[in-house]
Amino acid sequence: MSENIPQPWEVWHARFDFSEGHGYKYRPVIVLASRADGSVVTMVTSATNRLSLEHDYLIREWEAAGLDKSSIARLDRIAEIPPGYLGTAGLIGHLAEVDIVAIRAILSEIVR
Repeated sequence: MSENIPQPWEVWHARFDFSEGHGYKYRPVIVLASRADGSVVTMVTSATNRLSLEHDYLIREWEAAGLDKSSIARLDRIAEIPPGYLGTAGLIGHLAEVDIVAIRAILSEIVR
């Protein structure tokens, strides 16, 4: 894991601005790719009892990934984050191989 540059399959806190333009909130994300102009991430939520989206994935090894609660990777919710939006709240952890393999399979389904 890198302290400075987000790497694929790491879990980070990312800054999300409120749509009203007043304030922001830090939420966990999984880094899918890093570039000089930012990172491509997918959102993570601990609201496992909420309506699920078609490509939601229940993270099996959530504790090993550094998450506080059982969580879902929202693979239908992919965003590009500017460089300063990751790292300000910190690295959380890294996904286990079982979760990486499952998420890769779902993402390959989505981009067909």
